[in-house]
Amino acid sequence: MLDDLRKPHPTRYFADAGASATLGWCCFALVLSAVPLPLRALAFVIACFSLYRALAFIHELFHQQTLKRFRIFWHAVAGVPLLLPLLLYMPVHQVHHNARTYGTEADGEYEHFGGREHTMVVKLLALNLLIPFALLVRFGLLTPLSALFPVIRHKVIPAFLHLSLRMPYTAPEISKRFRHESALVEVACMVFAWSLVGSAVIWSVQILLAWSGLLIVIATLNTIRAACATHLYQESDTGRDSFAQVEDSTNIDGGRFLTGLLCPAGLEYHALHHLVPYLPYHSLPQAHARLLAHVPEDAPYRQSTVSTLAQGWQRVVRPDSAASKPASALAGPIPGESVSAARQPVLPPSAAPARKEPVDAA
Repeated sequence: MLDDLRKPHPTRYFADAGASATLGWCCFALVLSAVPLPLRALAFVIACFSLYRALAFIHELFHQQTLKRFRIFWHAVAGVPLLLPLLLYMPVHQVHHNARTYGTEADGEYEHFGGREHTMVVKLLALNLLIPFALLVRFGLLTPLSALFPVIRHKVIPAFLHLSLRMPYTAPEISKRFRHESALVEVACMVFAWSLVGSAVIWSVQILLAWSGLLIVIATLNTIRAACATHLYQESDTGRDSFAQVEDSTNIDGGRFLTGLLCPAGLEYHALHHLVPYLPYHSLPQAHARLLAHVPEDAPYRQSTVSTLAQGWQRVVRPDSAASKPASALAGPIPGESVSAARQPVLPPSAAPARKEPVDAA
């Protein structure tokens, strides 16, 4: 049913990420210029949202690993100048998509929110303020020191900083296939970190402050997305299969403007992504429409689909509340309940996608 949507279109990736990065960095340059303050403020806002969208393609890089040229391009326009390369994300996301570890203590992208949702969000927002400094330390200091002291490479760096929700968290190693490429990217990030600090010392500290503000805002946008449009954050002792992951995840099917800003590059279809993680981002809207045309009204897939980010947040705060679900889904089981053999399937058998997962182990 969805097999014809599997093929990624590289031109689409280059155009989308390239346009977002170009707009973002042009606006960032305007922030550093001598134009009037209101114009600089507007340019900063545009830069934040544009580069946030460009950075969001890091998720696609993991799942579309055949796009090597795009991966190199993305690192040049977003990953390196934001000091957020794929090597900080790949090992964490691999564990997240493992059925044995999803939603457990081993899952770096998952944390138990039950009864402390607001506290967790405040904690994450506060930690965002430290991200610029942490990234400069990670690449500007720990990278060169790790060449002299192997213990830093094998003990300190894996536990220091990754794109994970859970803290503290020790990430597994990058797979051998990507180690050489990741080493080159890490050196590029080190050079950029030194250049950034050097420019602040030689020319103006405004460059470093503006870059830091950019990172903090981007991290804050991502925190809002993670809280409202990803999972219910009900940790378990054992992992969950893809169908259970769908019930624990959220699609945002509405509020196109705000949803598009906060959930760029297909991230609004998070439940769908956990069902068919191999689909490229540009295929997700069509895939979602096809599934809604085939699944019954009380299917768990519909329960995982809400209309707004606010409703997504309500699913996190009250996963057993009818207010968190659209009216058409109230006949189905409650999201987060244990999955039984007799439950309504996420998809009818005729519509279920192939179970093959092509993502390379990381």
